Amino acid sequence: MRLSSLLFASLISSSLWGEIRFAPAESLTQEQAGEYCRSFGTSWRLMSIGEIYALPKNTSFNPDYSYWSNDETAADNSQIGTGSEGDGGQIPMLGYSFYPKERNITLSPGWKRISAACTNQPKAERKREYLLSKEGTLDQTSGLLWHSLDATDKRAKYTFEKAKEMCENLALGGRTWRLPSVEELYGIVDYRFSRPTVDMHYFGVMMQRYYWTADSLNDKEAYVVGFKLGGVATAPKKEEIYARCVSDE
Repeated sequence: MRLSSLLFASLISSSLWGEIRFAPAESLTQEQAGEYCRSFGTSWRLMSIGEIYALPKNTSFNPDYSYWSNDETAADNSQIGTGSEGDGGQIPMLGYSFYPKERNITLSPGWKRISAACTNQPKAERKREYLLSKEGTLDQTSGLLWHSLDATDKRAKYTFEKAKEMCENLALGGRTWRLPSVEELYGIVDYRFSRPTVDMHYFGVMMQRYYWTADSLNDKEAYVVGFKLGGVATAPKKEEIYARCVSDE
C-alpha cells in the first residue's frame, strides 16, 4: 500500500530546492518517511537536516510537528545483551529531526512517528572553503573569521551575557568580535565528522558540548549549537556554556 495514497502532502516551490512536500501528519517512522518521499517518484527523496534548517523561516511547516531528515548517527549507549561492547553487537542509530516551532535540531529513535520533508532536487554537495591564518579560521564562503581556540581559554564557560561580553572585549588583529548567530554557528557543523561534528583541521578540537549563539528564544533562553552530534537547542541564559567568537570580514 503506497504511503502517498494514505497521506496528502502540502506542496511549496523553492528556487533552491525545487518542489518541497510535507507530510500532513506525524505518523511516519524515519524509514517510512523515506518511503513516503520516494512514493512521489524516482527523483524524490527525504531532505537532509541541513537542507531543512536552511529553508526560509516562513516556510509552511506545521509549527507543532517535527520533521524527519535522512541523516542519522550512532547513539552513545550500546544495546544491553547484544555484545555491543566488542563482540559483534549492534549500536542503535538515532535520526536527526527538525522542530520548526523552536527551530531545534534533535535526535530521535527511528521508530518515533513524526512528519516528513521531501524534495525532488538532487542533493547538493557541501561547499565550504576555509583558510587558516594567525587571526583564526576564515570561511571564504560566508566571509566570517572565527577566532583561534588558542587565543582564549577553550575550556572556559560563560553565561549568555558574559559570553557576549567576552567576544566584544576581544582585542585580536584590531578587529571587532561578536557571538555568532545560530545560522552562522550551525553553518560550521559538518556531519562528515562526529564527536565533534566539525572539521578539526580548520576549527581545532572544539568541545563536544553546546556553544552559545547571539540569538534568543525569549528573555530567559538563547540558542546553542552542540558539536557532539550537531544539534540545535535552547539553554537558560544563566547557564554556563562554551563560546566561539566571529568577526565580519
